[in-house]
Amino acid sequence: MKTVAFRADGGQNVGMGHVMRCLSLAKEFRRNGYKVYFISKLTEGIKKIEEAGFEVIKLTSKGKISSKEFYYGDIKELKKEAEEMIDFNKKYNIEILFIDTYNVTKEYFLSIKPYVTKLAYIDDVNKFVYPVDILINGNITGEYMDYKKYSEDEIMLLGPKYNLIRDEFRNLPEREINKEVKEIMITTGGSDPHNMSTKLLYMLLEDNKIGKLRFNVIVGNGFINKEELSKISKQNKNVVLYENVKRISEIMLRSDIAISSGGSTLYELCACGTPTMAFILADNQEFIVEKMDEYGYVKSLEWYNKIDKDIFLSKLKSLVFDYNLRQVISQKGQKLLDGNGASRVVKKVSKS
Repeated sequence: MKTVAFRADGGQNVGMGHVMRCLSLAKEFRRNGYKVYFISKLTEGIKKIEEAGFEVIKLTSKGKISSKEFYYGDIKELKKEAEEMIDFNKKYNIEILFIDTYNVTKEYFLSIKPYVTKLAYIDDVNKFVYPVDILINGNITGEYMDYKKYSEDEIMLLGPKYNLIRDEFRNLPEREINKEVKEIMITTGGSDPHNMSTKLLYMLLEDNKIGKLRFNVIVGNGFINKEELSKISKQNKNVVLYENVKRISEIMLRSDIAISSGGSTLYELCACGTPTMAFILADNQEFIVEKMDEYGYVKSLEWYNKIDKDIFLSKLKSLVFDYNLRQVISQKGQKLLDGNGASRVVKKVSKS
């Protein structure tokens, strides 16, 4: 049996995007008869991976968590991780290794590469020329980032055609847009490090018109503001909290509009045809949100820390009270991707 492994983390201040897109690809490899492992080091991400039925090889270097950011480790720690990875590759006879983390260097890749048949990297930022066999960027921006090949035979899989969206978003029926907006979804990532869910709710609830709508709030495992959200929900019956959601598409499909951070969730909302307002939480999201706004897939709220209450509510109301606009955004979004990106990646990798 062929073996494939994924190196990815998920947790507070890192989010779950890396883990979730790797899980999508891992499930497709498993369906194609591969033995699949994950290599990871943060508790929240490991829990999510194990819930999906995959074996996790745990790194001994845990890294550190601060209130502001995730500390990946210095060069020495990265070198130690690479040494661990090489040992794992030998022990588990890993043939194909996917790496999905921003904490990489050219030396890191080159040290690991001789010990696997194929080395693949899932990227968003084009930090340097990656010495890998396969490069994947399934974002709308992937084809605009001027990637350079490290070698002539390097395979590049770029653009929404190769987006690693989850199974539940495949081949969804065309969305029917309601004339009247009744429900708004709020999703701020797996950890909400900047407490955006509560900040948005306070703005929304204070408005005489918008504040009466139902708010479907997604609460991630890494949230540190659960108590405050619970308090808001108890005081406002129209604020409904969803935690440990198994099929988030069901909430997306019932919500007339979504307010979302700029991660991979935007593609899921597009697949559901849910008109979305997106805010930027991290540098790697900025170009994606800008491009999606430019092409009419979402409405940008720009950076999270620059959201002005009055401007935010004005933009939201222009969407709430414009049925035609919501219909146009919904139809465009559902045409962006078909949900078969993971299947295409597995086919390309298996043939290479």
